Amino acid sequence: MEDNGTPRASGDTVQSVRRALEILRILSYSSSSSGMRFSDLQAQSGLSKGTLHRFLKTLSAEGFVEQAAGSRVYYLGLEFLSMGERASNRLDIQAVTRPALERLAHSTGDTAMLTIRSGLDAVCIDRKEGSFPVKVLTQNIGTRRPLGVGSGSLALLAAFDDGEVENVLRRIQGRLQPYPSLDVDKLRAMVADTRERGYAFNPGHLLKGMYGIGVAIYLARQPVAALSVAAHYGRMGPERRRTIAAALKREADGVTEELG
Repeated sequence: MEDNGTPRASGDTVQSVRRALEILRILSYSSSSSGMRFSDLQAQSGLSKGTLHRFLKTLSAEGFVEQAAGSRVYYLGLEFLSMGERASNRLDIQAVTRPALERLAHSTGDTAMLTIRSGLDAVCIDRKEGSFPVKVLTQNIGTRRPLGVGSGSLALLAAFDDGEVENVLRRIQGRLQPYPSLDVDKLRAMVADTRERGYAFNPGHLLKGMYGIGVAIYLARQPVAALSVAAHYGRMGPERRRTIAAALKREADGVTEELG
């Protein structure tokens, strides 16, 4: 007799869905122009060669993954990108948060930024400069860094549950060489400090003399973005940090409510 509803069958189905989604996530933070080699995809997914090959074959047949002709390099397919475009049209987080960025830049005089998660990275997708003459140009729109690197990125990482934090740290540890003041243990400690403090604080780990503060934004109780403010360290004394953090929390709560 065919088993259509046993816990084992249900568990296998859920596991397969999760594996397919993980493959798509990994491909989503690879370079869109160079794609990802099969061997690298296998190393990051932890799947066996046979299992990964079967998933890629199915995803390719459905248009979610594409393979470069004559190679073992894979890209996100047009169907996946099309779905992402339709989703972004429905929920334009950049448009929703733009008023908050403008208010933060105006009230602080410093640089306000919007960061979103993209796989294991945090990507700056919008920024607004304040009126203070000394500008802090820590990142441009489109700048991509590993999760936890930078105040907005750290706010996102700290908002995940413990299991996801450890998963991220395990997978980005080989990408922290460009940031000599950071390693996995340091980031783990910074996550704990962020949770205790109620906001992320980056004291010059990216650029000497620059401090940053970040707060997460949620959608359906999941952290999806972060607002942050960066300024010269002389403008980030303890009292002013608390004032900026409070403003960030108000704006992040407002955006979270608007996103529903």
